Amino acid sequence: MGERVAPERGRMTAPAPPGYDACRAALDAVLAIRDPEVGNLQVTCAHYELSLLLGRRLGPDAGANFHTWAVWGSREAGTTIGRRDVDGLTPRMAALGAGVGALLGFTGRRPRRALVGLGVGAALGGLATRFALRNARDRIAHGNRIVVDEIGGATARFATTFADDVEPDGDRLLDFLAWLRPGPAAEGGQDDLRRAFTAYYRAAFEPDRHRRHQLVFAANCIVVAHEHVRLQTDIATAMPPFMRRWITRTLLDFRVGREVLHVAHDLTPSQGAPYPTTLASLTEPEAISAVASLRDARRPAGTLTGSGASDWSAFAQRMNYVVELFRSRHLVADVFAEPYPGEMIAVLPKLRVSALSAQPEAQRRVRGTTAKSVAS
Repeated sequence: MGERVAPERGRMTAPAPPGYDACRAALDAVLAIRDPEVGNLQVTCAHYELSLLLGRRLGPDAGANFHTWAVWGSREAGTTIGRRDVDGLTPRMAALGAGVGALLGFTGRRPRRALVGLGVGAALGGLATRFALRNARDRIAHGNRIVVDEIGGATARFATTFADDVEPDGDRLLDFLAWLRPGPAAEGGQDDLRRAFTAYYRAAFEPDRHRRHQLVFAANCIVVAHEHVRLQTDIATAMPPFMRRWITRTLLDFRVGREVLHVAHDLTPSQGAPYPTTLASLTEPEAISAVASLRDARRPAGTLTGSGASDWSAFAQRMNYVVELFRSRHLVADVFAEPYPGEMIAVLPKLRVSALSAQPEAQRRVRGTTAKSVAS
Protein backbone atom coordinates (compact mmCIF):
# COMPACT_ATOMS: atom_id res chain seq x y z
CA MET A 1 0.00 0.00 0.00
CA GLY A 2 1.24 3.52 -0.80
CA GLU A 3 2.34 6.09 1.72
CA ARG A 4 -0.54 7.54 3.74
CA VAL A 5 -0.48 11.31 3.55
CA ALA A 6 -3.52 12.25 5.64
CA PRO A 7 -3.17 12.95 9.35
CA GLU A 8 -4.09 10.11 11.67
CA ARG A 9 -7.85 9.86 11.80
CA GLY A 10 -9.90 10.69 14.87
CA ARG A 11 -11.47 8.29 17.32
CA MET A 12 -13.56 5.52 15.79
CA THR A 13 -16.72 6.21 17.78
CA ALA A 14 -18.97 3.91 15.74
CA PRO A 15 -18.58 1.05 13.26
CA ALA A 16 -17.86 2.11 9.70
CA PRO A 17 -21.11 2.67 7.77
CA PRO A 18 -21.98 0.27 4.91
CA GLY A 19 -20.00 1.09 1.79
CA TYR A 20 -17.35 3.17 3.52
CA ASP A 21 -14.66 0.49 3.78
CA ALA A 22 -14.96 -0.34 0.06
CA CYS A 23 -14.72 3.33 -0.82
CA ARG A 24 -11.73 3.84 1.48
CA ALA A 25 -10.00 0.83 -0.08
CA ALA A 26 -10.58 2.27 -3.56
CA LEU A 27 -9.01 5.58 -2.53
CA ASP A 28 -6.06 3.74 -0.99
CA ALA A 29 -5.57 1.86 -4.26
CA VAL A 30 -5.37 5.18 -6.10
CA LEU A 31 -2.82 6.49 -3.59
CA ALA A 32 -0.70 3.36 -4.11
CA ILE A 33 -0.22 4.06 -7.85
CA ARG A 34 3.44 4.85 -8.41
CA ASP A 35 3.19 6.46 -11.85
CA PRO A 36 2.44 10.14 -11.09
CA GLU A 37 0.56 10.79 -14.34
CA VAL A 38 -1.63 7.69 -14.08
CA GLY A 39 -2.17 8.39 -10.39
CA ASN A 40 -3.22 11.96 -11.09
CA LEU A 41 -5.70 10.83 -13.75
CA GLN A 42 -7.35 8.54 -11.24
CA VAL A 43 -7.30 11.20 -8.50
CA THR A 44 -9.12 13.56 -10.86
CA CYS A 45 -11.71 10.91 -11.72
CA ALA A 46 -12.11 10.13 -8.00
CA HIS A 47 -12.85 13.79 -7.27
CA TYR A 48 -15.50 13.76 -10.01
CA GLU A 49 -17.17 10.70 -8.49
CA LEU A 50 -16.92 12.19 -4.99
CA SER A 51 -18.53 15.37 -6.31
CA LEU A 52 -21.48 13.36 -7.58
CA LEU A 53 -21.64 11.37 -4.34
CA LEU A 54 -21.65 14.46 -2.12
CA GLY A 55 -24.01 16.22 -4.52
CA ARG A 56 -26.57 13.43 -4.17
CA ARG A 57 -26.34 13.69 -0.40
CA LEU A 58 -26.80 17.47 -0.50
CA GLY A 59 -29.75 17.16 -2.86
CA PRO A 60 -30.71 18.92 -6.08
CA ASP A 61 -29.81 22.57 -6.61
CA ALA A 62 -27.10 22.73 -3.96
CA GLY A 63 -24.49 24.12 -6.35
CA ALA A 64 -20.85 23.14 -6.66
CA ASN A 65 -19.28 21.34 -3.70
CA PHE A 66 -15.60 21.13 -2.79
CA HIS A 67 -14.93 18.08 -4.99
CA THR A 68 -16.63 19.75 -7.95
CA TRP A 69 -13.89 22.37 -7.75
CA ALA A 70 -11.15 19.88 -6.86
CA VAL A 71 -11.77 18.15 -10.21
CA TRP A 72 -10.37 21.16 -12.06
CA GLY A 73 -7.49 21.76 -9.66
CA SER A 74 -6.47 18.11 -10.01
CA ARG A 75 -6.87 18.20 -13.79
CA GLU A 76 -4.54 21.20 -14.02
CA ALA A 77 -2.11 19.51 -11.62
CA GLY A 78 -2.00 16.62 -14.08
CA THR A 79 -1.01 18.98 -16.87
CA THR A 80 1.87 20.28 -14.76
CA ILE A 81 2.92 16.78 -13.67
CA GLY A 82 3.13 15.72 -17.33
CA ARG A 83 5.28 18.68 -18.38
CA ARG A 84 8.94 18.22 -19.21
CA ASP A 85 9.37 21.84 -20.30
CA VAL A 86 7.23 24.96 -20.29
CA ASP A 87 7.07 26.64 -23.68
CA GLY A 88 10.83 26.66 -24.15
CA LEU A 89 11.60 27.71 -20.58
CA THR A 90 14.66 25.44 -20.35
CA PRO A 91 16.50 26.94 -23.36
CA ARG A 92 15.60 30.47 -22.23
CA MET A 93 17.01 29.82 -18.75
CA ALA A 94 20.08 28.21 -20.31
CA ALA A 95 20.59 31.33 -22.40
CA LEU A 96 20.20 33.50 -19.31
CA GLY A 97 22.74 31.35 -17.44
CA ALA A 98 25.10 31.59 -20.39
CA GLY A 99 24.78 35.37 -20.46
CA VAL A 100 25.50 35.66 -16.74
CA GLY A 101 28.49 33.33 -17.03
CA ALA A 102 29.91 35.24 -19.97
CA LEU A 103 29.37 38.56 -18.21
CA LEU A 104 31.30 37.35 -15.18
CA GLY A 105 34.12 36.18 -17.45
CA PHE A 106 34.35 39.49 -19.27
CA THR A 107 34.26 41.36 -15.97
CA GLY A 108 37.53 39.61 -15.18
CA ARG A 109 38.85 40.77 -18.60
CA ARG A 110 39.69 37.23 -19.64
CA PRO A 111 37.96 36.19 -22.89
CA ARG A 112 38.76 32.52 -22.38
CA ARG A 113 37.13 32.65 -18.95
CA ALA A 114 34.13 34.32 -20.59
CA LEU A 115 33.80 31.42 -23.03
CA VAL A 116 34.04 28.94 -20.18
CA GLY A 117 31.47 30.96 -18.25
CA LEU A 118 29.21 30.92 -21.32
CA GLY A 119 29.24 27.11 -21.49
CA VAL A 120 29.05 26.49 -17.76
CA GLY A 121 26.30 29.07 -17.32
CA ALA A 122 24.23 27.53 -20.10
CA ALA A 123 24.58 24.06 -18.62
CA LEU A 124 23.76 25.20 -15.10
CA GLY A 125 20.80 27.27 -16.27
CA GLY A 126 19.32 24.29 -18.11
CA LEU A 127 19.96 21.91 -15.22
CA ALA A 128 18.48 24.31 -12.67
CA THR A 129 15.32 24.70 -14.74
CA ARG A 130 14.88 20.95 -15.22
CA PHE A 131 15.40 20.42 -11.49
CA ALA A 132 12.84 23.13 -10.68
CA LEU A 133 10.28 21.57 -13.02
CA ARG A 134 10.85 18.09 -11.61
CA ASN A 135 10.57 19.44 -8.06
CA ALA A 136 7.34 21.26 -8.97
CA ARG A 137 5.87 18.05 -10.43
CA ASP A 138 6.78 16.09 -7.29
CA ARG A 139 5.37 18.67 -4.89
CA ILE A 140 2.15 19.10 -6.86
CA ALA A 141 1.62 15.34 -7.07
CA HIS A 142 2.21 15.04 -3.32
CA GLY A 143 -0.25 17.83 -2.56
CA ASN A 144 -2.87 16.34 -4.87
CA ARG A 145 -2.62 13.03 -2.99
CA ILE A 146 -3.06 14.77 0.36
CA VAL A 147 -6.35 16.33 -0.75
CA VAL A 148 -8.01 13.21 -2.13
CA ASP A 149 -6.79 11.13 0.83
CA GLU A 150 -8.05 13.42 3.57
CA ILE A 151 -11.09 15.13 2.06
CA GLY A 152 -12.06 12.17 -0.14
CA GLY A 153 -12.07 9.88 2.87
CA ALA A 154 -14.11 12.32 4.96
CA THR A 155 -16.61 12.81 2.13
CA ALA A 156 -17.01 9.06 1.64
CA ARG A 157 -17.68 8.58 5.35
CA PHE A 158 -20.10 11.54 5.44
CA ALA A 159 -22.08 10.31 2.43
CA THR A 160 -22.26 6.70 3.62
CA THR A 161 -23.06 7.63 7.23
CA PHE A 162 -26.08 9.67 6.19
CA ALA A 163 -26.91 7.71 3.03
CA ASP A 164 -30.59 7.13 3.80
CA ASP A 165 -31.38 9.95 6.22
CA VAL A 166 -34.51 11.90 5.38
CA GLU A 167 -34.44 14.08 8.49
CA PRO A 168 -31.64 15.47 10.63
CA ASP A 169 -30.25 13.42 13.51
CA GLY A 170 -28.08 15.42 15.89
CA ASP A 171 -26.59 12.40 17.65
CA ARG A 172 -25.48 10.79 14.39
CA LEU A 173 -23.94 14.07 13.27
CA LEU A 174 -22.00 14.36 16.52
CA ASP A 175 -20.72 10.78 16.09
CA PHE A 176 -19.49 11.65 12.61
CA LEU A 177 -17.81 14.85 13.78
CA ALA A 178 -16.08 12.98 16.63
CA TRP A 179 -14.45 10.74 13.99
CA LEU A 180 -12.55 13.78 12.70
CA ARG A 181 -9.31 14.64 14.45
CA PRO A 182 -9.50 17.60 16.89
CA GLY A 183 -7.14 20.54 16.51
CA PRO A 184 -6.17 23.19 13.93
CA ALA A 185 -5.03 22.29 10.42
CA ALA A 186 -1.52 23.61 11.05
CA GLU A 187 -1.10 20.91 13.71
CA GLY A 188 -2.69 18.10 11.70
CA GLY A 189 -6.14 18.63 13.19
CA GLN A 190 -9.50 18.72 11.44
CA ASP A 191 -11.54 21.25 13.40
CA ASP A 192 -12.20 23.17 10.18
CA LEU A 193 -13.55 20.01 8.56
CA ARG A 194 -15.96 19.65 11.46
CA ARG A 195 -17.28 23.13 10.66
CA ALA A 196 -17.40 22.41 6.95
CA PHE A 197 -19.25 19.10 7.18
CA THR A 198 -21.67 20.58 9.70
CA ALA A 199 -22.47 23.23 7.08
CA TYR A 200 -22.89 20.54 4.39
CA TYR A 201 -25.17 18.62 6.77
CA ARG A 202 -27.32 21.66 7.45
CA ALA A 203 -27.49 22.43 3.71
CA ALA A 204 -28.83 18.93 2.99
CA PHE A 205 -31.94 19.66 5.06
CA GLU A 206 -32.30 23.37 4.34
CA PRO A 207 -35.49 24.21 2.37
CA ASP A 208 -34.52 27.83 1.65
CA ARG A 209 -32.53 28.04 -1.60
CA HIS A 210 -30.52 31.11 -0.59
CA ARG A 211 -29.45 29.62 2.73
CA ARG A 212 -28.71 26.23 1.14
CA HIS A 213 -26.36 27.78 -1.42
CA GLN A 214 -24.66 29.91 1.21
CA LEU A 215 -24.07 26.92 3.49
CA VAL A 216 -22.50 24.88 0.67
CA PHE A 217 -20.40 27.86 -0.45
CA ALA A 218 -19.22 28.38 3.14
CA ALA A 219 -18.32 24.70 3.51
CA ASN A 220 -16.34 24.82 0.25
CA CYS A 221 -14.36 27.83 1.48
CA ILE A 222 -13.64 26.27 4.86
CA VAL A 223 -12.38 23.04 3.27
CA VAL A 224 -10.18 24.78 0.71
CA ALA A 225 -8.62 27.03 3.38
CA HIS A 226 -7.95 23.96 5.55
CA GLU A 227 -6.26 22.16 2.68
CA HIS A 228 -4.18 25.14 1.61
CA VAL A 229 -2.81 25.46 5.14
CA ARG A 230 -1.66 21.85 4.83
CA LEU A 231 -0.38 22.41 1.27
CA GLN A 232 1.51 25.63 1.96
CA THR A 233 4.91 23.94 2.08
CA ASP A 234 4.26 21.98 -1.13
CA ILE A 235 3.10 25.09 -2.99
CA ALA A 236 5.90 27.32 -1.77
CA THR A 237 8.53 24.64 -2.47
CA ALA A 238 7.18 24.07 -5.98
CA MET A 239 7.81 27.75 -6.83
CA PRO A 240 11.44 28.95 -6.58
CA PRO A 241 11.42 32.27 -4.68
CA PHE A 242 13.07 34.27 -7.46
CA MET A 243 10.51 32.99 -10.02
CA ARG A 244 7.25 33.15 -8.04
CA ARG A 245 5.86 36.36 -9.50
CA TRP A 246 6.92 35.38 -13.02
CA ILE A 247 5.34 31.93 -12.63
CA THR A 248 2.14 33.49 -11.28
CA ARG A 249 1.98 36.05 -14.09
CA THR A 250 2.95 33.71 -16.93
CA LEU A 251 2.13 30.07 -16.25
CA LEU A 252 -0.84 29.69 -13.93
CA ASP A 253 -3.76 29.53 -16.31
CA PHE A 254 -6.31 26.75 -15.84
CA ARG A 255 -9.57 25.48 -17.24
CA VAL A 256 -12.98 25.06 -15.63
CA GLY A 257 -15.03 23.21 -18.21
CA ARG A 258 -14.74 25.35 -21.34
CA GLU A 259 -13.73 28.51 -19.49
CA VAL A 260 -10.03 29.37 -19.38
CA LEU A 261 -8.96 31.43 -16.38
CA HIS A 262 -5.67 32.79 -15.05
CA VAL A 263 -4.92 33.35 -11.38
CA ALA A 264 -3.03 36.59 -12.14
CA HIS A 265 -6.08 38.11 -13.82
CA ASP A 266 -9.11 39.46 -12.02
CA LEU A 267 -12.14 37.23 -12.38
CA THR A 268 -14.96 38.65 -14.47
CA PRO A 269 -18.72 38.11 -14.09
CA SER A 270 -19.72 34.86 -15.77
CA GLN A 271 -23.47 35.46 -15.91
CA GLY A 272 -23.91 39.21 -16.02
CA ALA A 273 -23.36 39.91 -12.32
CA PRO A 274 -20.39 39.24 -10.03
CA TYR A 275 -22.33 36.66 -8.01
CA PRO A 276 -25.49 34.58 -8.38
CA THR A 277 -28.50 36.12 -6.64
CA THR A 278 -28.40 33.55 -3.83
CA LEU A 279 -24.82 34.56 -2.95
CA ALA A 280 -24.99 38.28 -3.73
CA SER A 281 -26.11 39.36 -0.27
CA LEU A 282 -24.90 36.94 2.37
CA THR A 283 -26.99 36.28 5.47
CA GLU A 284 -25.67 32.91 6.66
CA PRO A 285 -23.06 33.48 9.41
CA GLU A 286 -20.65 30.81 8.12
CA ALA A 287 -20.69 32.36 4.63
CA ILE A 288 -20.17 35.86 6.01
CA SER A 289 -17.29 34.58 8.14
CA ALA A 290 -15.65 32.76 5.20
CA VAL A 291 -15.69 35.87 3.02
CA ALA A 292 -14.49 38.10 5.85
CA SER A 293 -11.54 35.83 6.62
CA LEU A 294 -10.46 34.95 3.05
CA ARG A 295 -11.31 37.96 0.87
CA ASP A 296 -8.88 40.90 0.91
CA ALA A 297 -10.62 43.47 3.11
CA ARG A 298 -9.03 46.33 1.17
CA ARG A 299 -11.01 45.50 -1.96
CA PRO A 300 -14.34 47.20 -2.68
CA ALA A 301 -17.37 45.09 -1.82
CA GLY A 302 -19.63 43.59 -4.46
CA THR A 303 -17.02 43.43 -7.20
CA LEU A 304 -14.47 40.97 -8.57
CA THR A 305 -11.92 43.73 -9.09
CA GLY A 306 -8.72 42.92 -7.24
CA SER A 307 -9.27 39.17 -7.17
CA GLY A 308 -6.15 38.34 -9.22
CA ALA A 309 -2.93 37.23 -7.51
CA SER A 310 0.62 38.50 -8.04
CA ASP A 311 2.33 35.72 -6.03
CA TRP A 312 0.51 32.38 -5.89
CA SER A 313 2.81 31.10 -3.16
CA ALA A 314 1.20 33.57 -0.73
CA PHE A 315 -1.69 31.93 1.16
CA ALA A 316 -3.69 35.16 1.48
CA GLN A 317 -3.51 35.86 -2.25
CA ARG A 318 -4.62 32.33 -3.13
CA MET A 319 -7.59 32.51 -0.78
CA ASN A 320 -8.57 35.98 -2.04
CA TYR A 321 -8.78 34.52 -5.55
CA VAL A 322 -10.40 31.20 -4.66
CA VAL A 323 -13.19 32.65 -2.50
CA GLU A 324 -14.25 34.79 -5.46
CA LEU A 325 -13.93 31.88 -7.88
CA PHE A 326 -16.18 29.72 -5.70
CA ARG A 327 -18.71 32.48 -5.13
CA SER A 328 -18.95 33.85 -8.67
CA ARG A 329 -19.28 30.44 -10.35
CA HIS A 330 -21.20 28.42 -7.77
CA LEU A 331 -23.97 27.62 -10.24
CA VAL A 332 -22.16 27.80 -13.61
CA ALA A 333 -22.95 24.66 -15.63
CA ASP A 334 -19.36 24.17 -16.88
CA VAL A 335 -18.12 23.64 -13.33
CA PHE A 336 -20.03 20.34 -13.23
CA ALA A 337 -18.64 18.98 -16.52
CA GLU A 338 -16.58 15.79 -16.84
CA PRO A 339 -12.85 16.59 -16.81
CA TYR A 340 -12.06 13.98 -19.49
CA PRO A 341 -15.17 13.56 -21.65
CA GLY A 342 -15.31 10.06 -23.12
CA GLU A 343 -12.23 8.96 -21.17
CA MET A 344 -13.49 8.79 -17.58
CA ILE A 345 -12.28 5.94 -15.36
CA ALA A 346 -14.54 4.44 -12.69
CA VAL A 347 -12.52 4.59 -9.46
CA LEU A 348 -14.97 4.24 -6.59
CA PRO A 349 -17.44 1.43 -5.94
CA LYS A 350 -21.08 2.08 -6.71
CA LEU A 351 -22.58 3.52 -3.55
CA ARG A 352 -26.27 3.98 -2.96
CA VAL A 353 -26.91 7.41 -1.54
CA SER A 354 -30.43 8.81 -1.51
CA ALA A 355 -30.83 12.17 -3.23
CA LEU A 356 -32.36 14.61 -0.78
CA SER A 357 -34.91 17.23 -1.58
CA ALA A 358 -35.62 19.94 0.95
CA GLN A 359 -37.69 18.44 3.75
CA PRO A 360 -40.85 20.11 5.07
CA GLU A 361 -40.25 22.01 8.29
CA ALA A 362 -42.50 19.59 10.18
CA GLN A 363 -40.14 16.71 9.32
CA ARG A 364 -36.94 18.51 10.27
CA ARG A 365 -36.56 17.07 13.78
CA VAL A 366 -33.37 16.04 15.52
CA ARG A 367 -34.14 14.00 18.63
CA GLY A 368 -35.30 16.91 20.72
CA THR A 369 -33.34 19.63 18.93
CA THR A 370 -33.43 21.40 15.56
CA ALA A 371 -31.08 21.43 12.62
CA LYS A 372 -30.16 25.00 13.52
CA SER A 373 -29.04 24.09 17.03
CA VAL A 374 -26.96 21.18 15.74
CA ALA A 375 -24.68 23.67 13.98
CA SER A 376 -24.25 25.90 17.01
